[in-house]
Amino acid sequence: MATTPEVNIRTVCIIGHSYIRRLKEFIDASDLRTNLNLDFNSIKVDFRSRGGLTFKRLAHCPEFLQFTTPPDVCFIQMGSNDLCQNDLRKVCTDIISYVQYLRDGVCIRTVIEGQLLRRQPRASRHNFNEDIVKVNSLLKEKNGQLRRCIFLATPRILGGPVLPGTRWSSY
Repeated sequence: MATTPEVNIRTVCIIGHSYIRRLKEFIDASDLRTNLNLDFNSIKVDFRSRGGLTFKRLAHCPEFLQFTTPPDVCFIQMGSNDLCQNDLRKVCTDIISYVQYLRDGVCIRTVIEGQLLRRQPRASRHNFNEDIVKVNSLLKEKNGQLRRCIFLATPRILGGPVLPGTRWSSY
């Protein structure tokens, strides 16, 4: 009797605020983009998002804290809504704390934190974009302190500032 090979499907969870919600809406609008157009037999993508999401709100939302089965990889796009109301060091600390919780508390193998993205000047407070650059620099500084975590500085074409000499750097 022949045995079927064991299928090892990797799971990815993408967590964030309205950017991620809009990404999910864009993907759902076409069958051609389902599952980020990745092979369902090897990768399954799950989205967890909420417009206006902050770390304070996240603390009261089980969907962002509990996972029936932890994904292999988690990508987080959060922090800019928090920066509208909080000091940049607190925002950086909240991001790092959530990354550590996902990695150590939920046991997610790899956590990727996408850099905070700039906004149109008319859409935010004065100096908001300068603070975005400072938070991204602080996150980059934390590189040597965490294992199995990656800070992703996105290309300028996606709307975010590029940190000089940075593409991928692990925490």
